[in-house]
Amino acid sequence: MRPSDLLVAGTIHTLDPARPLAGAALLRDGRIACLGSEAECAARATPGAPRLALGAGCAIPGLVDAHGHVFWLGRAALEVSCAGAASAEACAALAAERARSTPAGRWIRGRGWDQNRWPGAAFPDAELLSRAVPGHPVFLTRVDGHMAWVNGAALEAAGIGAGTADPPGGRIARDAAGRPTGLLVDTAMDLVLRTLPRPAPAEREEALLAGLRALASLGLTGVHDAGCEPDVLDAYRRLAAADRLPLRVYAMIDGTVPLPELERALAAWRETPEVGLLEVRAVKLYADGALGSRGAALLDDYADDPGNRGLLLEPLEALRAKLVAVVRAGFQPAIHAIGDRANREVLHALREAGEAARALRPRIEHLQILQASDLPVLAATGAIASMQPVHATSDGPWVAARLGAGTSRLAGAYAWRSVSRAGAVLAFGSDFPVEAPDPRAGLHAAETRRTADGTLFQPEEAVSRLEALRAFTAGAAYAAFAEGRRGTLREGLDADLTLFGEDVLAVPPEALPHLTVTHTIVGGRIAFERGVARR
Repeated sequence: MRPSDLLVAGTIHTLDPARPLAGAALLRDGRIACLGSEAECAARATPGAPRLALGAGCAIPGLVDAHGHVFWLGRAALEVSCAGAASAEACAALAAERARSTPAGRWIRGRGWDQNRWPGAAFPDAELLSRAVPGHPVFLTRVDGHMAWVNGAALEAAGIGAGTADPPGGRIARDAAGRPTGLLVDTAMDLVLRTLPRPAPAEREEALLAGLRALASLGLTGVHDAGCEPDVLDAYRRLAAADRLPLRVYAMIDGTVPLPELERALAAWRETPEVGLLEVRAVKLYADGALGSRGAALLDDYADDPGNRGLLLEPLEALRAKLVAVVRAGFQPAIHAIGDRANREVLHALREAGEAARALRPRIEHLQILQASDLPVLAATGAIASMQPVHATSDGPWVAARLGAGTSRLAGAYAWRSVSRAGAVLAFGSDFPVEAPDPRAGLHAAETRRTADGTLFQPEEAVSRLEALRAFTAGAAYAAFAEGRRGTLREGLDADLTLFGEDVLAVPPEALPHLTVTHTIVGGRIAFERGVARR
């Protein structure tokens, strides 16, 4: 049984402009009962209440990742990790190693490869993967989740051949003779995915719990799960009803399904949108693909791929129809848009949707490339900028090659400061498992815009540490309609706190990724404690 009171004593950064600093917080029955000096809070605590002394560390409002994919994070331990592989051959060798312990004929799945890190930055092909793994179908997702590399057995299992047409919103890469090369972009991946065996309900629950526990260990008290299939939402509902969720989950319905199916999901979740720590009131829609796989929809050709302007994942008329249905049902639209064309089209669609859409706090997920002329439209729509700082530092070494050095679209890439100055609310996340889910890396990227090799990528678009913290707290709360309950620390608000062993506002920038997470507290309960194993 959890104690009714918990006293947190030391440096507490409330992020509340009216009272930015406190010496203690008393947590009672899931809320902040007292915020003030240690003496004030101790006087109101029940006798013998446990006490967490911060020492040289600090407490802040609970950090929230405003854009991630929990199921796939949890599944990562069961799949081949190609993250960091130095070449296509190295990635294929990892798949071959897994195949040696997998019964013949079973699928080998993995993710995380990035050709931009390989010599020559060339995309791989099925022939290499088929030689390495001849006896198993293989499906390896690129780091951004918008392209898959498959072998010949996978192409055969899916019935993909020279005569297979590109699906709407997708592309099958082909050689000069028209034969598939083993690369599937965006919706073309579905041709293979639909042949894969689906996890059992218990497997889904364990994957979600594994992902959430990993997030808790990083100081995250909540996550916005961006685009959940019906089976995942059902698993969340079961876990929430049994009070097994360690974190708050703001889950988005998967909007890639046909409109009638989407409308049925909207009707079902409108009846019970909140169960325990789970809330479902948003829908993830998609405008385009990703920049790394050259699927982001651009207004002009890719600088390194003339003739290619990326992909819109479905016709604009279909996207607008889904947007109207989502708004009519009273759900928040959260639209994936990366390229400057995709963002322009989404902004125009939101403007056409009018005040009804604005009242639902529409979100643009990623908002990676935006022309300066579209900033006033962004402000007019009231759209929330759900952005991921680590994308800028991860993509920085190659993004100029995609967009062209000195171009206006490069100037508007990952432009957090410009977006914020235009009046949009920033809600920061990581897009895990595309990137690591660690918010400390996000804080560092937001403040420094320094890539792994030490290069500064358009540092004029950096934000201050305080702004970054607010984007991971108050901004994320606003994006989930929870600013009256979370995002700052005040008496009466939910007792969600992240505790560090150091003072997050005092350490130098280079120390941010190395901050020690000592505790993660959700609704007054300790979801993570350093050195203590929790199930």
